[in-house]
Amino acid sequence: MKNRARKEQLKKLALKKTDNGGRIYQLINKNILDKAIDLITDEKTPTIVTSLVKKGYLTGNEQFIDMLNNFIYYFDSKFPTICHKDLMLEFILENQTPEFLLCKKYWGDNDNMQYFINSMDKAIVNNFYETILFIDDKVLFRPFIKNLQNLDLDNKNDLESIMKFLKKLLWTNINDFSTLYLFQNFHLNLKKFQRKNKDKNPLEVYYHIINEMKIHYERLIDSYYKNKGILKYVK
Repeated sequence: MKNRARKEQLKKLALKKTDNGGRIYQLINKNILDKAIDLITDEKTPTIVTSLVKKGYLTGNEQFIDMLNNFIYYFDSKFPTICHKDLMLEFILENQTPEFLLCKKYWGDNDNMQYFINSMDKAIVNNFYETILFIDDKVLFRPFIKNLQNLDLDNKNDLESIMKFLKKLLWTNINDFSTLYLFQNFHLNLKKFQRKNKDKNPLEVYYHIINEMKIHYERLIDSYYKNKGILKYVK
């Protein structure tokens, strides 16, 4: 990591937060955000007149912590029924640096809300969408995801469709450990397993990860069909 001093400053700022400070501290301390932290600039983020930030701006570090805090709030509000939220956040952030984390847009400005919604939704569904397309099986998965083929995460309507689909899977699989796999990245899982099993045939490793993720997705999809009746009560 290039900027260890900034990392320590961010951890101190996180501990001053009364809400998600501990969770933010853990994400930083576990090196999940190292790549993003190296990209933080000292450019200030202007705040609006009615802001509680009396000095009229957020520093680069304060903005980064504020973005993380609001992302955690947003994630929790979108998926109120799931367990292991902190682990899921790690899966989301360990292989990508979402645009909103480094932006200089102020959360308290309503004009920026659609930008934040789109950017945060994209970060949340990215691993999920990559996985369902990568492990798509002609017999099992294609009928289930046929409406998600060839969608674009940069398209607002497509993004909303994928987000709704993910929420349906989570609502019909409450407290199921397999839901963790909805937020994992297939390629990152493959790299991790390869590092731990250097003596194994690469093709064997590849199919091990494919089959592992398929097993969990099959479980989730079966549960979806079994429990989808509850979705009429969910907005």
